[in-house]
Order: sequence, then C-alpha cells, then structure tokens
Amino acid sequence: MPDERSRLEVVQALSEKLGPEVAAALMECVPPFSWMEIVTKRDLAEFERRLNLRFDMVDARFGALDSRFDAIDAQFGAVDAQFGVVDARFGQLGSRLDARLHAEVTRSIRWTVGAVFGGLTVVAGAVVGIAAILA
Repeated sequence: MPDERSRLEVVQALSEKLGPEVAAALMECVPPFSWMEIVTKRDLAEFERRLNLRFDMVDARFGALDSRFDAIDAQFGAVDAQFGVVDARFGQLGSRLDARLHAEVTRSIRWTVGAVFGGLTVVAGAVVGIAAILA
C-alpha cells in the first residue's frame, strides 16, 4: 500500500519528466490507497445479497413476534370475556343482596315498631292500673 512519502516521490519524478501540471493530473487518477481496497460491483452485489438475507431473517423474527403478540391478545380477549361473566355475576349478587337487605330491614323495622308500641301499651296499661289503684 503506498504511503504519503512514496506518493510524493512519484509526483516529483513525474513532474521532472512530464511537468507539474501533467503530474498533478495523473496523481488525481491514482487513489491514495491500495487497489485491493476498491469495492467492485460484484462486491456490492454480494454485500446487498447478505444484507437482504439479514433483513429477511429480521422480518421473519418480527413475523414470529407478531404471531406471539396475536396469541397474547387472544388470551387477553378471553380474560376480558371471563371478567365480563364475573362482573355479571357480581351484578346479580348485588341485586339479590340489595333485595334481601331491604326485606330484612323492613322486617326489623316492623318488629321494632311493634315492640315499641307493645311496650308503650304495657306501660300505659300499668299507668292506668296504678292510677286506678291509687284513686
């Protein structure tokens, strides 16, 4: 691979033989690196082929991930459906509890009112009886 010193020697030799303008024009045509480092169309085609293979593999992996996410979405759909069933059951249970609680409260209120009026009747009867005895 040519280094800068050897390139300078070539320019000086060409300048002495052909003149500085021709030497400069010729040196512009020579790359500052080895000809082995130049990429050919075949190299680019091979690189493109390998790159396409890698992209195909990445696409396949993304396809597999998409399938897994679809399966997970389906599972979440099933879980959502089960929660819908549980919500409906809780709604029915809540309605039944509300009705039963209402019935029990109503029964308790009726019993309490009856007991209070019965107690008042007993007290009133006792007051009347004591008043009759005292009179």
